[in-house]
Amino acid sequence: MSARYVIRPKADDDLDEHAFYLAEQAGAAIGHKFLIAAHETFSLIATQPEMGWHPHLTHPAVSSLRLFRISGFQQVLVLYAPVKDGVDIIRVIHGSRDIDALLRREGI
Repeated sequence: MSARYVIRPKADDDLDEHAFYLAEQAGAAIGHKFLIAAHETFSLIATQPEMGWHPHLTHPAVSSLRLFRISGFQQVLVLYAPVKDGVDIIRVIHGSRDIDALLRREGI
């Protein structure tokens, strides 16, 4: 069985927002490059789910979540959960965001 990744709905929305912002600010090619880099990063972490780091989150329900940077877009982080055969992509967020507060607001 090969490793897989599943992009959760909020993460899918995050991808769209980041790509749109980058396309508006730097051009369509950069927005497209971001999407390609994101999916390449998702594929990589699906094969090696432990490679990311644990964020310092206070809520025990999210203690298994990990973070990893999007290749080439170092300020954008993938918040993911390792699962049996890969990873679930929970969110794609800018590194300046307060992850703990974001997850609390959303009830994750």
